[in-house]
Amino acid sequence: MTILALVLLGLVAILRIPISLMPDISIPEITVHVNYPNNTAREIETKVIRPLRNQLSQISNLNDIKSESRDGSAIIILEYQYGTDTDFAFIETNEKIDAALSFLPQDIDRPRAIKASTTDIPVLNLTVSLKEDYSDSRFLELSEFVETVLVKRIEQLPQVALADISGQTQAEISITPNNQLTQSLGINLITIANAVQQNNFEQGNLIVQNGNYQYNFKFSNSLRTKKDIEDVYVSSENRLVQIKDIATVKVQPQQDLGLVYNNSKRALVLAVIKQANARTYELKTSLEKLITSFESDYPELDFQINQDQTSILKMSIDNLKLSLLIGSVLAILIMFLFSKDIKSSLIIAISIPISLIMSILIMFGLGLSINIISLSGLIFGVGLMIDNSIIVIDNINQKLVAGVNLIEACITGTNEIISPLFSSVLTTCSVFVPLIFLRGITGALFYDQAMAVSIGLGSSLLVSILIIPVVFNQIKSKRVLWEKRFDLNLEKLKIEDLYEKGYNYFNERKYIVYITSIGFMILALILFIQLEYEKLPQINQTEAILTLDWNENINVEENHRRILNIFHGYPNLEIYYAEVGIQQFLLKRDNLQSFSESKVYFKLKTVEDLSKFKSLIGVYLSKSYPNAKFRFDPPKNLFEYVFGNEKAHLLAKISNSNSLEVPNEREFSEIRNTMGPKNKSYVTLQNTSAIEILHDNLLLYGVDYYQLINELKTIFNQNLIDDLKANKKFFPIKLNYEKSEINRNIYELNITNKNGEAIPLRHLIRVNKVLNYKSIHADRSGEYLGFELTPEKTEELTVTDIRESFKEKSVWNVRFAGSYYDLKDLNRELLWVALVSLLLLYFIMSAQFESFWQPLIILTEIPIDIGGGLLLLWLFGGTINVMSAMGIVIMSGIIINDSILKLHTINLLRKKGLVTEDAIKQSGKLRLKPILMTSLTTILALSPFLFASGLGSELQKPLALTVIGGMIIGVFISLYFIPFIYKLLHNWLD
Repeated sequence: MTILALVLLGLVAILRIPISLMPDISIPEITVHVNYPNNTAREIETKVIRPLRNQLSQISNLNDIKSESRDGSAIIILEYQYGTDTDFAFIETNEKIDAALSFLPQDIDRPRAIKASTTDIPVLNLTVSLKEDYSDSRFLELSEFVETVLVKRIEQLPQVALADISGQTQAEISITPNNQLTQSLGINLITIANAVQQNNFEQGNLIVQNGNYQYNFKFSNSLRTKKDIEDVYVSSENRLVQIKDIATVKVQPQQDLGLVYNNSKRALVLAVIKQANARTYELKTSLEKLITSFESDYPELDFQINQDQTSILKMSIDNLKLSLLIGSVLAILIMFLFSKDIKSSLIIAISIPISLIMSILIMFGLGLSINIISLSGLIFGVGLMIDNSIIVIDNINQKLVAGVNLIEACITGTNEIISPLFSSVLTTCSVFVPLIFLRGITGALFYDQAMAVSIGLGSSLLVSILIIPVVFNQIKSKRVLWEKRFDLNLEKLKIEDLYEKGYNYFNERKYIVYITSIGFMILALILFIQLEYEKLPQINQTEAILTLDWNENINVEENHRRILNIFHGYPNLEIYYAEVGIQQFLLKRDNLQSFSESKVYFKLKTVEDLSKFKSLIGVYLSKSYPNAKFRFDPPKNLFEYVFGNEKAHLLAKISNSNSLEVPNEREFSEIRNTMGPKNKSYVTLQNTSAIEILHDNLLLYGVDYYQLINELKTIFNQNLIDDLKANKKFFPIKLNYEKSEINRNIYELNITNKNGEAIPLRHLIRVNKVLNYKSIHADRSGEYLGFELTPEKTEELTVTDIRESFKEKSVWNVRFAGSYYDLKDLNRELLWVALVSLLLLYFIMSAQFESFWQPLIILTEIPIDIGGGLLLLWLFGGTINVMSAMGIVIMSGIIINDSILKLHTINLLRKKGLVTEDAIKQSGKLRLKPILMTSLTTILALSPFLFASGLGSELQKPLALTVIGGMIIGVFISLYFIPFIYKLLHNWLD
């Protein structure tokens, strides 16, 4: 009844356990956004980012700090040590920002800190566009409607935390003077601006007492509409004229800093971010109902969903569930074929779901979730669960064959095997549990996998020793239909005879076994050195993101026109969604884009189509726009957000030894030549125009300095004179000229001096072409020029060569960073953890066997099996990464179980009086079926990973390859190598 109660609780836990794409892993990162319009990258770096970076560098537990300054904006990324409480770190970061405000310019907005969180990734992007062609005024209406109506309705859903909007445009009031009229009337821009400001002034309330009464008086001359501005009077030589007589006033969209396009149609995008405790499926269901309501209520609007994380979650979890089901069914079939007993197979079929249900109950109790990491751990656990059940059933059957009655066979058969089973579980856990102590997110990744496997092992151990004997007794005591027929049909499968022939053959030719074993050891060492290293496996996808910088001074309209030329009309393209220029998202962690930059998400039908299209884009851009910089990234799903690595593999940082600033622009060409053509620069130069004011000519012609500045701001549509308050919103009022070429305005316009004379603008200013850095990068050590290195030899030799190149150039320093060094640290940690695991294994087995030399036999098997795992990984084109390393660890824990039980059986038989040779042969026959069954069930449980698609399956594929490869060679080693080495050492020691 206790087991039944636990199963019922487990079924309730299955319904309530959280389901997510990835484990709930804290991301130790905070970004600080700085917005300082109308300032260059150099001014922002010097005035704002450098003092702010110095202040933030004092934060405790800070691992790294890096910044990037651009014209008008900057970003600082703070990376903390893993395990840091990001809530407290966020508070400390804001305290440091407040402390730095006294060192920053007075007119700057307070820098905004954003804490990284797995919930910050939008569940989906909802694009809203007009179905028919639209004008500027229609899109202004759409922007206001989406912002004031749709966003609020979406955020009313209980599962939604924020609907982050981008792509909207705002209105402004434009006053465009008629130059001929204003100059003839002697009216300048300052006069118009003063008139608008005086009429838009709000004094507030005045309280006036009159006898016993008190009144509130309010000045009501503030402007509310476009007509109010047109009716404002301007004084000119004792004449009064209205603004509408000398200028054109209109409502127009503000200059677009960024655009959003969905399949070549301009749109607005809502990035829907869920509440931390909300279920993803519930959010998707609620949002779909709301969108259906929108489509009914607003038929003129088009709603589309893209980058849907819920579909990735569903596909990944469904694939893993299918793999779990297939593995379990195949395991039962294998048991049936080997045992030739339908009853034993039925017992296995009962034990698997009970073990899984109890495992999920324990996971729920420990606060774990079902995700692609923990679920894959349960899949590996299935093989181990079946292993324990098979061993118990096989041992009970051997007692029955020996003539023991059924009840006694169940009791003694189970009691005999409890000790080795418990030891087997301990040895398996001792292999990979130490891996959870790895630092960083890698350790967190191992944690969920290790916990899932450990819980699965513990559950299966309890089921094997408490439930299997009872169920075995109940089922065996009853006759099952067709039982005899199955026994007769399968009687001819005598694998023991084949094993005995193989044993005799290899016993006479031991050199074959030894050479094979040594060969796989050497192969493991060679492949360990030669295989490519990466943090995580590459995942085949049908979608990608193109990050593009045209590296030219173009506006957002030209930016989009070029993107349209790339994507429009491609036959196999399902969807593309472009973020052009500066985006308006609140929770944007990425670096800010400029006008000439874009990010384009696109999806094709197949992986092959994506690869072909990426090649075509690369060729087109390289040929048509040789200055453009571009790269392809995987789409930003939660997996990429948590574990993706945007660091360069190897990065050289060039700094100035005599200054806090980077080497100047004139030195950049020499540095690039020193680095070589194959090493890509992170830094780009841009041509800018610098206006030099000729102060002596201002005095000569009698022109006021501030009047000239106002004239220039008007030319550039940057002359903000006031704000119009209407409908609880503020609309900027700007003075500007008719749109035309800037150079034409500068060189053809006149400005009225103090004497009323028209002075040509070209006499007062000079426009110079200047070459500047587009962005300035810095870290804890200061500013640097970054170069991503492409090693022709090894990384160490490349670093040495570059150091030698810069030795003679004492004015420049070079330092190195990148994921290469992170991988080196990770490998170093893995080696230490592996050493700890081996020592734990040795001590546990020494206690079990009561021998110091027998555990060495088991440990000798591990490098041989690793060779098999790496060989299969190499044959399938895999790399050494976190997942394949995890596979090696798990494979080592699984495969040595068979050898441990085999040595246990040999020792048991020798204690009963058999000589060593007979004990080895007899144990081989006794352990043959369990070894083959457990190996085949584990291999078949993992085999669906090799052929299934989806994020979950492809993530686990390297792990499955190493386990399968190791298990295949491990069977041969357990059957032949272990007995021969045991006999050799036993004879030598005796």
